[in-house]
Amino acid sequence: MNKYVIAKDINSILKHTSRTFYFSFSILPSYIRYMLSSAYLIARAMDSVIDSKNIKLNVKNEFLVSFSDIYDKDFREKLLSIKKDIIIHLNGWEKVLIDKFDYIFYKLLENMDEEDRKNLEFLVGGISKGMRMDLSFFGDSADINSFKTYKDLMKYSNLIGGVPAIYWYRVYLKYNNNIFRNNVVKSAYRIGTALQLTNILKDMSTDLKNGRCYIPQEFLLKARLKKEELLDYHNIERVREFINSVILTCVDYFDEAETFIDSIKSTEISLKLALIWPVYWAMDSLYLVSIKNPLKNRIKISRFNVYKTLAKSPLLISSLSFHNGYRFRRETLILSINK
Repeated sequence: MNKYVIAKDINSILKHTSRTFYFSFSILPSYIRYMLSSAYLIARAMDSVIDSKNIKLNVKNEFLVSFSDIYDKDFREKLLSIKKDIIIHLNGWEKVLIDKFDYIFYKLLENMDEEDRKNLEFLVGGISKGMRMDLSFFGDSADINSFKTYKDLMKYSNLIGGVPAIYWYRVYLKYNNNIFRNNVVKSAYRIGTALQLTNILKDMSTDLKNGRCYIPQEFLLKARLKKEELLDYHNIERVREFINSVILTCVDYFDEAETFIDSIKSTEISLKLALIWPVYWAMDSLYLVSIKNPLKNRIKISRFNVYKTLAKSPLLISSLSFHNGYRFRRETLILSINK
């Protein structure tokens, strides 16, 4: 019997909380699919708690502190206790996810060996550090708060995006340590960071309404902008310089995807596609950020775009096809921000 099986109700939560990762994980071998899906849902649950405006700061801090030792014998009891104070403040699929959170966590632990547990500890530790940064900068103030420097933004994105990407890489290696032709952990780290930066650009309008400004204070001072002025989407041109600089950083980091994909042996088709899709969709999202107004509405690629990429998957299997598709997106994106 295969122990790496995701229950239908848990799979449904994954589908409703991340359409794109749901597709990527669904094609992977059972071990990888189970480890990545479960870890994603754990990270997503933690993020839901930290992002909620309705949960008090002391409860959020208590929640994060409980993750300091996930193998402590009292960890589950702590989770169950804190869950009571959290779940009443959430709605929809986030509420469903938190309700199942302790089950997902402990089901995952049951199916892990020592190496898996070390990888999970690394993941949770990195995410927790990033979320502590979040709370220290944004807290639960009614005002809009921001990072102080670009360095703060990058450190946060490294922890929230780069660390999970290293976890992804390690799960691939655990599945088969001969999958990669060379060590591409640095590439994984940069790709993950770029994915997080992309999410930040896509979600600017929503985050600002929730009191989170990811545009650093040092840039706002230079642009003579107050954080509150970003709620007026007509000020978009005053922050285009910052947005475009982040887009260029993302492009620089996503260029590592070519190295990463090429390093995966040609026989591991699903492992290649599971990374190609999110990189393509992120590049498509960045293009929309460059031509639309992310201060006005949340940026989201269309369902048609997602399914079009999926339909073209057989053409993406060769490295040449992936490179052509990526470089077309890269050129289109760079042209759009240089107009």
